Amino acid sequence: MKIFLPLLLILLTISCYQHNEILHVRTFFIMGSEFEYKLYCKNKSRCEKAVRESQERLNEIDYLFSNYREDSVLAGVNRNAATGPVTVPTEFIYLTQQSIDYSELTKGAFDISVGKLFELWKKSSKTNQVPEKSQIESALKCTGYKKIRLNKVNNTVSFDSDCLELDYGAIGKGYAVDEVVKIVKSHGIKKGLINFSGNIYALDKQTGEKGWEVGINDPFSNSSVIDFINIDNLGVATSGDYEKYFLINGKRYSHIIDPGTGYPVENLSSVTVLADSATKADALATAFSVMGREKTEEFAGINNVRGVMIIDGDRSNYEVYKSPGFKSVQEAD
Repeated sequence: MKIFLPLLLILLTISCYQHNEILHVRTFFIMGSEFEYKLYCKNKSRCEKAVRESQERLNEIDYLFSNYREDSVLAGVNRNAATGPVTVPTEFIYLTQQSIDYSELTKGAFDISVGKLFELWKKSSKTNQVPEKSQIESALKCTGYKKIRLNKVNNTVSFDSDCLELDYGAIGKGYAVDEVVKIVKSHGIKKGLINFSGNIYALDKQTGEKGWEVGINDPFSNSSVIDFINIDNLGVATSGDYEKYFLINGKRYSHIIDPGTGYPVENLSSVTVLADSATKADALATAFSVMGREKTEEFAGINNVRGVMIIDGDRSNYEVYKSPGFKSVQEAD
């Protein structure tokens, strides 16, 4: 069964029997993106119950971390944390701490405090003008994960900046996938695949299969796949400039902002990461896009990243790097 990154989603529920189990496929829209389940269950009601519970869980995550909702916990934090501690749910503290840990691990390549920079480039795409250097410098002063203060005793967040804003776009969907996987497993469902807008976790493979076959999109073509992998019990995420980007004066700029320079990343057209969790894959795919190929190869080797594929360059001249771990899950010829 082929799954594509991003997935070409089927907007219906499908049930079919294979090896005395039901393949249950369900897709719905949340947090601005499509979420899909492919689950093997012994009965349909078990799958349906797992889906209902996980949808409720996703609504909770949406309320906590979405930046498009004025009533979200995140919106309240961004409005008020500069003036004093804001009380938040424990889960908000947890994911924020995880994000800070990834920032430390990647030496700032991953950073959820880029909200002002992202908004600057978003507005610039609407006015069709590249931001002035002074605007970039001003937004950079509003950036920096070390300015985030967490009080885990009182469950509060505060900022050492009067303009800092958080954005969980580089980790939130991966985290949501992992939370749904927990629910699915709690219902005794062992085989399946969860896909949230290209953030994937593959559970056990179906009997007799090599794994869940995932197709990675060609960043230079909207209609073709550049490679396949077969995975089970792994998370996978791809970051690139071929789907989400800022278009200014006819030039495409990546939606991934380098927290160090304030400018969109360049050269790496696509980064795919395999990891033990979808959260880790999501965060590292963004971090590696910022770090570049040489630093990514070094980081992956030292930190035992399960697998990385990098497409370095543009349509006219590019190279593909695959780590040994990535090659090990390649589709057999």
